[in-house]
Amino acid sequence: MATSPPERTRRSGYAPTTNVGVGRRGLHTRERIIACAAETFLVSGFHGTSLDAIAKAANASRATVYQYFAGKEEIFGELSAMAEHDALDHADRIGDLGPTPAGADALHRWLIEWADIYDRHAAVFAEFPGIGTAAGLSIVDISPAAAQFHHMITDRLRATSLRGLDPDDAAAALGRIPHMVHLYRHRTMIPLPTRDVVSASLTIAMQLMLFPDTPADVLRSIATQSGRQAATTSVAVALEAPAAGATAQSALSPIMLEVLSVSSTLFAEHGYYAVGMEDIAAGAQVSRATLYRYFSTKDKILAELTRLAVTEIEEFAATLSGITDAEALSKWMLDYLRFHRGYRGVIRAWLDGTVAEQLSAAEVEHGIGAIHHTVGVLLANAGLPTGMNQQVAAAVFLAILGRMTEPTAADSPDDDQRTAALMVTLLRRSLLRWP
Repeated sequence: MATSPPERTRRSGYAPTTNVGVGRRGLHTRERIIACAAETFLVSGFHGTSLDAIAKAANASRATVYQYFAGKEEIFGELSAMAEHDALDHADRIGDLGPTPAGADALHRWLIEWADIYDRHAAVFAEFPGIGTAAGLSIVDISPAAAQFHHMITDRLRATSLRGLDPDDAAAALGRIPHMVHLYRHRTMIPLPTRDVVSASLTIAMQLMLFPDTPADVLRSIATQSGRQAATTSVAVALEAPAAGATAQSALSPIMLEVLSVSSTLFAEHGYYAVGMEDIAAGAQVSRATLYRYFSTKDKILAELTRLAVTEIEEFAATLSGITDAEALSKWMLDYLRFHRGYRGVIRAWLDGTVAEQLSAAEVEHGIGAIHHTVGVLLANAGLPTGMNQQVAAAVFLAILGRMTEPTAADSPDDDQRTAALMVTLLRRSLLRWP
């Protein structure tokens, strides 16, 4: 006799211990500071936000803010704790998934709710390249919550009819890809339709990724629920040439190449903000005087790395649009994966609003735009699943390129061949209608 799954209850609400002893008026002031700080973090980024800016937004003095918080780190930490609570509660409430109308509806509801949570906590989520992936940002350590989120989703997927996809890989995709698509939406990095259409098409992509044998009429039903399918919207974007002056790698001196190589590795391991010029000099085994002779500031190093990365991205984009089969895509993906891992600290920095302002907007936008344009061409030629919006499909493709390059679990083998094969598998199951 079949038994129904145990009823999942909602977690108790998050309440900071620092509320103890705060009167009603003080609590209102404290909540106003937190709300205004969240808006300021979202606009300017954590590193671009000062305590003075938070005080001004909250119509309060610095002294008033210090009555409740030791600094902006504590405020951001509390915002993170609230985001963690809601994310874990959301993971606990994922429905019974499967290749059926009920399973697809459960995933659709879950992703709609995830969009609500992302918008509510965008100030926190926008600071991280993936849910709970705080490596190198040195703002707040949320890796335990990320691991718990991943384990909860993995356990639920193990209980489904998942075939041809490891539960850890599937859980990583279900956590990272929607997060990145909403990050693109909040940063307006690429054109996207309304949030309802994003959630519907994201559901179709993730449903097929998990259960590729889902019937077309089930997918069509999800698309019509959004009210505006817009499945034929073009993803083509106008590409402006980057500013002149980009330096070819072959024209750089050996010392400059070593400095750039070491910097890229340090940015990837520790995060852009956590790395100082003295760290770079030590890693490159040069004196600080020698380092400053070539690069006067750290952002100059990041700018040079960005120019080199964009040049390589353009080369990858030029070959991607002509790919028409899985074998060619697998070879391309392995090469791209190795490039992305080499520049992952640089590419991650592009997602930081404050860092992006220090770089040439034309450079970053041209790099992202080149690969985005090519992805649109490839998807248009390949044909999309029933009900899928082209703009959302391109965002999912970019999210796979941007976030699935990392190991899917703490104990997963960090093997280039395996990771590239997984990325191709995810694309073939969710988007590409190739035989």
